[in-house]
Amino acid sequence: MAERGYKTRLDLHRLWVPLACFGDGLCIWLAFGAGYWLRSLRPHQLLPWDVYAALGLLTALIYWGIQAGLGGYGESKRLSRFEEWASLLVGLGLTFGLVLAGAFFVRSVSLSRLVVGYAGLLALLSLTLVRVGLRLGMGWLCSKGYGRRQVIWVGSWSVLAEVLERLQRSPQLGFQVVAWAGVEQGSFEEDPPSQNGDPCQDSYPVLNTARPTSDGVKSAARTPPGTLSRLCSQPEPSWSALERLDLVHLIAYLQAHPEVQEVWFGQPELATAPLLLSLQALSVQVRLVPDILSFLTVNFSLQSLDGIPLLTLRQPPLRYAHNRFLKRAVDILGASLGLILLSPLFLIIALLVACSSPGPILYWQERVSLDGRRFWIAKFRTMRVDAEAAGQPGWTRPGDPRRTKIGAFLRRANLDELPQLWNVLKGEMSLVGPRPEQPYFVEQFSQEIPKYPDRHLVKSGLTGWAQIHGLRGDTSIARRTQYDLYYVQNWSLWLDLRILAITFWQGIRGRLAGY
Repeated sequence: MAERGYKTRLDLHRLWVPLACFGDGLCIWLAFGAGYWLRSLRPHQLLPWDVYAALGLLTALIYWGIQAGLGGYGESKRLSRFEEWASLLVGLGLTFGLVLAGAFFVRSVSLSRLVVGYAGLLALLSLTLVRVGLRLGMGWLCSKGYGRRQVIWVGSWSVLAEVLERLQRSPQLGFQVVAWAGVEQGSFEEDPPSQNGDPCQDSYPVLNTARPTSDGVKSAARTPPGTLSRLCSQPEPSWSALERLDLVHLIAYLQAHPEVQEVWFGQPELATAPLLLSLQALSVQVRLVPDILSFLTVNFSLQSLDGIPLLTLRQPPLRYAHNRFLKRAVDILGASLGLILLSPLFLIIALLVACSSPGPILYWQERVSLDGRRFWIAKFRTMRVDAEAAGQPGWTRPGDPRRTKIGAFLRRANLDELPQLWNVLKGEMSLVGPRPEQPYFVEQFSQEIPKYPDRHLVKSGLTGWAQIHGLRGDTSIARRTQYDLYYVQNWSLWLDLRILAITFWQGIRGRLAGY
């Protein structure tokens, strides 16, 4: 129990900030030392090391200020690895730009530009490695329970299911939902609803019920962990790990369990003023979690009206002309370069397809893109000509016997998608966006999945936010739609470049293999 208390009290966020600052400063200072040593290997008149040591300290101070202004020393779990590395790159660029500008105006000291150049490159490399090490270390500590913040959920099951699933996928976030507070006592008699019509709806374990006693709050015996995973074939959030509370007993529970640090409201209307005042008196962190599916297709901006916060809903970014122009310019440039540079590969693949089986080299199929417009997508043919002789559209599955030998290779390497660069150049697709689907499936999914048609508020793409998260091929359409709608509402040129960079990296590592 004492060990558990120590793990809970350890605040990794407060630990991460000084470690990151110290690591950044040390890396920059040592980078100047390494740069000075590299430059001294060749005969040259250099100023004494003391001058560059002082410059290294000054550079570290400047970098700390710029990085703090960029938000680089915010909570690490809120930044993706790509965003963190980009923040490092921008911060170093601005820092060394200021250093070089200062050296230009200070004529009394003649600094070696090579030393500064070496220092900049070495600092970027060492900072990247140190931040990766910090992330891995903090993630490992969180996954072992150190610094994990215990949370009580107040609200409905529907949003809690999504939250629990994401927390289980990312234990390094450092949150653990330990209890659920319902609206009324009668709601405890019902089991949580199944997700997506799960056939094992009645197999959910009975959750714990907390009731106040003379000594505070005492919980009933817990259902053995793992009950749900044994009953259901599909992995679901571990409901058996949660305790159940009446909302009226929430304050009493928190008083009896000081290790609980946060309360999340899945139904903001339950966060009444008296309850919030009581939570504030207990120094409990309060967070509001809106229904994810209700807000997937809108953008928020927080504004202030003479101190009154206003949450403004805006159109998706690509509904604005200047953003569409910028994205189209990138598409034309990227598709043109791709078609030119990859033209020898196109010729080789075309010859292999022609020799592998009788039939056309390219395969054309009708798909749906922006605003529901239909177009014909181009691919290198990877299947026999009679693959869809039954007339019913379908997806390729692992070991699909309809594939040709060269087709199986092209799908694993995703080379069959290269002709779609022509669709991008024509303006029917984009380099980045939700993957285009066949009209038959679009009509079906539009009736079954809420907000599915909102995917078509942007052009379909060669790669997308869902694809880089492993949601491609025969995977959950509902989950894929969530990621696609996140892209729709959060588009930016920076996000497109990030997706392209991750796609390229995953391709090198073989993590985009199709079938």
